[in-house]
Amino acid sequence: MGAALSLAEAAKPEGDKRRLFLVIADDTPDALMRVLGVANVQQARLRALTAQPDGAGLSIRLELDDQGDERAQTLAARLSACPSVRGVGFGWR
Repeated sequence: MGAALSLAEAAKPEGDKRRLFLVIADDTPDALMRVLGVANVQQARLRALTAQPDGAGLSIRLELDDQGDERAQTLAARLSACPSVRGVGFGWR
């Protein structure tokens, strides 16, 4: 038996794949701008963004147009190297 698709997933064109990046950063005034700066330098097309305090840190959720596995891994590595970032995870949306 196949998995059911949500209406939103069924309505998306096949080429409209997105990646979701979850970033945990220090809760500092410049943390969000640092993360967005890395995404900008990597020419990632941002489709959705949420950021909220999470304990002593900041939880940042970036939804980006998919640019392939290699680009996603590069972006994750560069985000991880960002001074205020404590952890990065990514996958499909």
